[in-house]
Amino acid sequence: MNILFLPKLLPRADIIGGPILIYHRIKNLSSMGHKITLIAPAYSDADRNDKSLEPFCERVIKVDSVRERPQAEIEALYKQLKRSRNFLTGDGGYNEELEGAFTAVLNETHFDAIIAEYSMMGQYIEANCSLIPSDTTAIISVHECYTKAFELRAEKGENIDEATIRELFNYEFKMYDVANKILTLTKEDGDIVANYAPRLKHKIRVVPHGVDTGFYTPPKEKSWDSKNILYVGNFQHHPNVDAVKNFINHCWVKIQEAVPDAKVYVIGFNPPQELLDLRCDNVTVQEGGPNENVRQFYWNSDVLVAPIELGTGFRGKLLEAMACGLPVVATRLATFGINPTNGNDMFVADDYDTFVEHVIMLLHDVELRKKISKNALALGQKFDHKHAAEKLERVLKEEDNGRSN
Repeated sequence: MNILFLPKLLPRADIIGGPILIYHRIKNLSSMGHKITLIAPAYSDADRNDKSLEPFCERVIKVDSVRERPQAEIEALYKQLKRSRNFLTGDGGYNEELEGAFTAVLNETHFDAIIAEYSMMGQYIEANCSLIPSDTTAIISVHECYTKAFELRAEKGENIDEATIRELFNYEFKMYDVANKILTLTKEDGDIVANYAPRLKHKIRVVPHGVDTGFYTPPKEKSWDSKNILYVGNFQHHPNVDAVKNFINHCWVKIQEAVPDAKVYVIGFNPPQELLDLRCDNVTVQEGGPNENVRQFYWNSDVLVAPIELGTGFRGKLLEAMACGLPVVATRLATFGINPTNGNDMFVADDYDTFVEHVIMLLHDVELRKKISKNALALGQKFDHKHAAEKLERVLKEEDNGRSN
């Protein structure tokens, strides 16, 4: 098949979070014999100079990212394009040059499928659906439902009004109506989309996240004497920033009192100043760097914490930790798509007192840590990226259910 990918972030081999999922989708589909074209924004020199996808793509088109737009420009684009203002803000939002590249490629090449990775990129399918041939399957891959994510943020006290959420809902689901298929990473995410719009249920396919089990493996040697707590994330994604603040505000003091030699490592892409300000003797916040560095943090840690309250989607960090044999303590939201057995594969708790008890128990009890490590590894190995790519290929080969133009 000839497949066009439109991701919100360039899926480099050395990056963490959602882009690594897209990287492995492309890599594995290419190994299955499919031809891949990629159009993606470039945010940095690292993006512009990256060549990790070139062996797997027929063509890689990079377009410089649009930085944050002033409000007056957003309002002008809103009147012109009739898209949600949240899709027009720059940095992953509307990019005129990227849309031009997309329409130009559509005129040059026939694709069997177009996959917009992240709902934000679905705007290019919605706006140009008349250019997409009827025998091309147009797919929006929903890494999280934006409407649900904004509702959760508003419930937590963020200043997001009902009009903003309604505007977002109207456009988000207008895009989904146009697509032939909607991919979600978990059944729970599929249910969220279907609950908002039952008419879409027949379009939804669950294609899970995966992990590179050849790269994320247990360390050859492991010290069981440390007390290292780890959080990993792409901090351009707000739920990751919120999760770190949850841990520091609700958990860290109690853990320090019970385990005075405990240390926290917050590792990831582009940590904002509000997280950098948390640094002290026992709290490290730093850029993750190459995947080899992130893997070393998994190997050097004793517990991965995921106190996630916001967003939907699949937390690939849990799979990476489990594949490295690292015990996990997470909120229920963080475990969507994994379906762990609480107390066996990992510990799951939404109540922070219970969350803290699990972390302290793991830090104190080496035998429990070893037991959870072994069970986590067995579960994590079931989520190899190759299995996810095979599921995606089956979805791509289905006959589509028609697209609304």
